[in-house]
Amino acid sequence: MNDLAPHISARLLDPRGGCSVCRRASIGWSGSSFTAVDDLAAGHPADSGSFFAMPPLANAHDHVRGVRPTALGAYDLPLELWQINMTGSPSADPYLVNVAALGRSALGGTGSVMVHYTRPQNRTRIVQELETVARAANDVGIRVCVAVALRDRYPIGYAPDEKLIALLDPADRDRVRDKLVFASDSPQSQVAMVEDLAARIESPTVTVQFGPYGAEWCSDALLRLIAERSAITGRRVHMHLLESRLQREFLDSIHPDGGPVKYLDSIGMLSPRLSVAHAVWLRPDEMELLAERGVTVSVNSSSNLTIRSGIAPVRDMHRAGVPLAMGMDGFSVDDDDDAFRELRLNYMLHRGVAIDEGLPLGELYRFASYGGRRSVTGREEGGGIAAGEPADLAVLDYAGMSRDLITDGPGEASLVVTRATMRHLKRLVIAGEDVVVDGRLARVDLDEVQRELDAQVRVAAPGFLEWQQVARRLREKLRGFYSAGLHTCG
Repeated sequence: MNDLAPHISARLLDPRGGCSVCRRASIGWSGSSFTAVDDLAAGHPADSGSFFAMPPLANAHDHVRGVRPTALGAYDLPLELWQINMTGSPSADPYLVNVAALGRSALGGTGSVMVHYTRPQNRTRIVQELETVARAANDVGIRVCVAVALRDRYPIGYAPDEKLIALLDPADRDRVRDKLVFASDSPQSQVAMVEDLAARIESPTVTVQFGPYGAEWCSDALLRLIAERSAITGRRVHMHLLESRLQREFLDSIHPDGGPVKYLDSIGMLSPRLSVAHAVWLRPDEMELLAERGVTVSVNSSSNLTIRSGIAPVRDMHRAGVPLAMGMDGFSVDDDDDAFRELRLNYMLHRGVAIDEGLPLGELYRFASYGGRRSVTGREEGGGIAAGEPADLAVLDYAGMSRDLITDGPGEASLVVTRATMRHLKRLVIAGEDVVVDGRLARVDLDEVQRELDAQVRVAAPGFLEWQQVARRLREKLRGFYSAGLHTCG
């Protein structure tokens, strides 16, 4: 776009109010806020009809993988075996990793990202790595939440470490111990680290949350302490929940009196401060409980399909009143971080069957933008386009999407969800500042970052490839372990 003045005239979609029928408006901003949003009459000289403006999409669950899983051979595997494949990924400068991942997210139309930082490259320098996430986000220009991963059990699978290591041939046991087993800090130390980090890096565009991996990977003591500190301080929590069938089976076996969701409620974890990722294997009574407590669910459709977890019951959650958000989890339909394609995938999966309605179009847009933004920022305000609101805006090439239209059909919002991709993104504005202009990042040379990152990864690749031979054997042992149902024996 040649005109980078802080205003634009466009067809406007504001899903926060449930809008699915767009109006034409002139949108202006100054500093970090919108100053005016004025309706334009049809035929107004300022209205070219060329652009479509909406709040940026939000990614409510991600892990900032600068190197895509596909590049590491981590595809066509179920979650529990995929995790083994991802362990020991080639090391690189954390700043490059984070800029690459967040930069691709911005180019894909994402204005805010929940960074669940679950795989530090160096556990002894975890605080420095987390600070790098904030620096990378500030340089790219998008909003992030750093959900600091907290964990103190089961790094290999759903059983004590030594029980799983004993499945291996003796020659592999020490390698697996060295690569996967770690000495975790106490719950008190882990929680204190999160609160100390927040004091150092939080800003208007960066927030910090407690990020327990999930109920299967955290002790009762750790989860209870997180719930307690969240209640006292108001700090939000983000965690995985019931992503896979095996997790459902394992957690039901260790929480026989109602399952994991009821257990989390009993320790005070369920509240509007909590967002959970996946929730593919929820029961109807658990959906009702999450809705009652105001817990947000991040739906990660590409991820769930890619690693064979299933399809989340979005229609049922919506009908139960569960707040919903869209996540991407480091995956995308075409492995390109395109959030508009992810929006379309969710549209196709959850719109309904035959004449039975699923997630309404207005709610789909709200789910993909406002729901995730609220989880990331922890604030109810924002995510809309009105005077006084934070100036976050995605501008798309509507003329390019509609060039062959004979009729308006269902309307502009339906056309965008049907056709938009990252190549239609003309401008991404966050807090009044340009982040993406005409398909390029405004502040960072992503091509140069990616070249340097790729070079560093290739230098470190031999060690990763050597580990993968051991990982392959471990995966086969785990496949047999889970197939035999041994993960449900406690």
